[in-house]
Amino acid sequence: MRSLRARLALLWSISLIAAIIAGGLIIGLFHQSATASLARDRQVAARACDSIARAYGFYSAGLGSAPQDEAFRKGLRGVAAFGLWPFPDVAGGIVSGSTALASIGVDTPHDAGISTATAAALDADHLVLRQRGGFGDRAVIAACPLGSPAEDLAGFTIVRLDLLRTPFSKLAAGGLAVLLLFLMVSAWFLTRLVLGFSRRLAAVEAGLATDPEAKLPLTGEPDFDRLIAALNGATARLGRARARIAEQEKLASLGRMAAGLAHEIRNPLGAIRLRAESGLAGDAARRGAALDRILAESARLEKLTGKLLGFAAAPAPQTEEASLAHLFGEARAPLEEYAAAKGVTIETNDRGLSWTLDPALTLRALDNLLRNAIDACGEDDTVRLTAARDADGLTILIEDTGPGIAPGIAAHLFEPFVTGRPEGNGLGLAIAREMIRAQGGTLVHDPSEHGARFRIRFRGVS
Repeated sequence: MRSLRARLALLWSISLIAAIIAGGLIIGLFHQSATASLARDRQVAARACDSIARAYGFYSAGLGSAPQDEAFRKGLRGVAAFGLWPFPDVAGGIVSGSTALASIGVDTPHDAGISTATAAALDADHLVLRQRGGFGDRAVIAACPLGSPAEDLAGFTIVRLDLLRTPFSKLAAGGLAVLLLFLMVSAWFLTRLVLGFSRRLAAVEAGLATDPEAKLPLTGEPDFDRLIAALNGATARLGRARARIAEQEKLASLGRMAAGLAHEIRNPLGAIRLRAESGLAGDAARRGAALDRILAESARLEKLTGKLLGFAAAPAPQTEEASLAHLFGEARAPLEEYAAAKGVTIETNDRGLSWTLDPALTLRALDNLLRNAIDACGEDDTVRLTAARDADGLTILIEDTGPGIAPGIAAHLFEPFVTGRPEGNGLGLAIAREMIRAQGGTLVHDPSEHGARFRIRFRGVS
């Protein structure tokens, strides 16, 4: 329930429940109003019918029997009108059996409902109330016997009411319409808010996925823009911190490289100086031996200089379709004798593969990697050179069963002059990685429980 979408959905659900409760209350009040209105209409109909009966009693006072002439019938209309005079919204009249003798405001005085009500009143000899219709056209019919001198005369009244047209029903309908409109508007607003928030969040995620350090554009939404501004500020600070760390790492790497280079140069120079001093102080034989040693140290310095130049120069790859069997054979052949002298076995498995690469650069990288592996191994150890192909590219593994990489140098393994062997100069792995990088590949160290393992990876389809 912590997401904004879930909270807004909960808010709308609460609004929906409140609207339903309010709608239920309005409907309940409407039903109560309808019930009260029905009770009032029954009372009005009964009082109106009783008023007709009293008017008839006054009209027929002193008559021994009901005359059957036309004048008497016309008088009954006046009786009905006088009886209904206090009730302007009530219709009614006087009937004899099923014959209407007088009717006020009744379109169909011979209606079956009126006949049934008057017959029941004559049979029961007292007031009878009937109800028919529904909310749209409800009618309450009251019928009462008029008594002597005419025993078959009955008065009736009708109170009609359209509950759907009353002021309260209109008010209730308006309230329900307002509630429905509120729910629709709130649903539209919350949906628009959630969708807008989702779109803005997706744009931020896309921007960060494309370039984590890029400055995100503002959206025009004040609250959301505050978050984006804070994120842009954090990104800028992070970029500056990364730049400082990269600069510090570069300086640290340069310091380690300078220290290693000074060590590699100082040792041969020191040996040259000692040999020169010894030769100057000795006889011809000692001078000859000293010159030989000086030449050897000079060759060592020249070799080191050549490696440095090779490391600094950016190689230009010349790619071609190369057989890995031929490439592995060329890498293995020069080292067979050296490995056999140390009791180390070299195993290769090219799986008959070929790949588009620069044979010279790859061979130089493999030579450095294999030579390092043989130097690290002891008697009865094995160095393996294998290749495998998958859907994403080519993998070349160089593995050995030696003591592995010392934990202290694993993080700086590919930096120049970083080595775990006293006799090493720490340039082999750095040069090998540059040779592979120049072809668009990667060279990494894979941690292994036994020995060392390096992985060359060329992506793509050859």
